[in-house]
Parts: sequence; structure tokens; C-alpha cells
Amino acid sequence: MSFNKRFFALAIWLSPIASSYGRTDHLSQSYSPHATRPIARAYVLYARKVWREIYLNEKQNGPCFMHGKEISKVIVDGAKNGLLTTYIDDTLTEIMPQAQFLKNLQISGEDAQTTTHEFFPKEISTLRLVEHVIFNKITARQEYDIESIQLIVPGRNHPPTYLDHTIATFKYKDVIDYFNKLPFESVCWYNTANAAENLTWIDAFALRLFGSRIVKVGNIDDTTVDELYEKQPGDGKRLIASQKLAVEIDVETEAFLSDY
Repeated sequence: MSFNKRFFALAIWLSPIASSYGRTDHLSQSYSPHATRPIARAYVLYARKVWREIYLNEKQNGPCFMHGKEISKVIVDGAKNGLLTTYIDDTLTEIMPQAQFLKNLQISGEDAQTTTHEFFPKEISTLRLVEHVIFNKITARQEYDIESIQLIVPGRNHPPTYLDHTIATFKYKDVIDYFNKLPFESVCWYNTANAAENLTWIDAFALRLFGSRIVKVGNIDDTTVDELYEKQPGDGKRLIASQKLAVEIDVETEAFLSDY
């Protein structure tokens, strides 16, 4: 028997032994169970987990914040009607009870017992995305995979505390499925220059047409950009740090790894 045949026979004999320990090759699994575009770990050359905030009242993000068609309104309506599952936070491990979700939508006055009304969609004007930024060995391209989306009322819209107020977190895979079931007009990213090029919000997010600010990059201390610069006066350094991170992650890394 030749060496190649003996080696092949040995491999067949050893294969059941290798799998008898009940372990799954982690390189064949996706980098995230919540991935919308799963990629086997073996194909991931580089990955970072990034938290971004989208300020919907900025002009660039206006196409998903039109009056009466705000993305925050559409998502809230889906959750109210049981079409979207709400989660406590971006770990996506604990489901938020419907009663808690409805309570988070309420505006409380100075008297904790007094409830005035729900936040208007225009007041829920911040989206926080958690995504994986990945360089794919096979395509030699950088890819973005949004994992979760969180609705936030910014502090300026949240008296009397004036602190950011989280409504709920949603799995982005669920959001995609929900948006795909709605009429195009309900999820339209309107192109003011050419209505023939109108897209859905899903397409616009995939094409990175939104404007955002990086607020955190995965680190062992779970430190945000603001926390890194909280002892320094003014917001300028925080904004500059966020912009530098965006250049590093979104531009420089792909250029470097493409050459590599």
C-alpha cells in the first residue's frame, strides 16, 4: 500500500475518534449567532465590534426620519403589535416584557406617579447600532454586519433628568424580517435628488448611507469614547477621537489589509 493510501486510510480511521469528544470545530461556525450575513470564523482575517450612534435629526439621516414615517415609529409599532421581540440590552440574552417596554415609552413628570403621554417618534431620535466590522479573507473586502439596534431618547428630550433614556433593543435580523413585510412606502429611504433611486432602509443601511458617530469599540474594560475623555473639558476631544476611530476602522484598516 502506498504512503498516500495508508495516510488516507489512517485519516478515515481517526475521524470518528476526533469527533467522539462532542466538540464542534469553532472555525466552521459563524463569528456571531446573531449575524445577518454569517461568515465562518476561518474566513475572518480581522474583526472588531463597534457601537455607533445615528442621530436621526441630522440632515444626512432625514430619509428615515420623515414626518409620520419615522423609523422609530415603525419599530415601536412593530413591537406594540407583537411583530418584533424587545430585549433588555445589546447582549440579546434577556427578552424585555411587553409591560416594561410600554412603561419605557411613557414620559413621567416630576411626580413619579403622574404619567403624561408617550414619547413622540421625533423625540426618539437616536439609534444605537452594534455591529461587527470584518475583513473577509475570501472576498478580500471589509464587511459590516449589524447585530442589534437600540432606540434611545436623547437627554435633551428627556426631562426632568435630561439623561439618555433607552426604550428597547432589537435583534437586527428580526428588524430586517419585519421591514421586508411592510409596504415599500413605509420603509422608504427617500432620495431627494432622484426619486427613481429610492431605496428601503435595509438597503440604505447596507450601503452605509447613514451618518453616525462611533461611541465604543470592543475592549476588555468596556470603556466608551466619552469615558476615555470624561476628565477633559469640552466635547471637542471626544468628537475628534470618534472621528479618528472612524477613519481607522472604516478606511485605513481595509486599505492596509487589502494590500496585505
